[in-house]
Amino acid sequence: MSAVTQTTLLRVAPGQMGAFLKRSSKMKKIRERAGAKVRYYRTVTGANVPAIVVVAETGGWKAFGEYMAKLEADPEWQKLRAEVRAEGAGIEIRLSEEIEV
Repeated sequence: MSAVTQTTLLRVAPGQMGAFLKRSSKMKKIRERAGAKVRYYRTVTGANVPAIVVVAETGGWKAFGEYMAKLEADPEWQKLRAEVRAEGAGIEIRLSEEIEV
């Protein structure tokens, strides 16, 4: 079974890190309740510095589909996601599948 990760790169507006972290804490709990392991990282190098990287990992494509279905059905998630989109904070979203080497 290979993991599937959804990686989201976000830019936080100057002076908004406190509000971002408060909302992110709520979003992390919702994502974990829906079945993902969630981690947050602050970028320190690269083209999009400073930025936050959010990684949500599931146990494969089936688990990812179930996770996404739960998020889409969660009104609290929908409300928080709409707030983030209204701020224009998203830079990039990627889906990745773990491979064996």
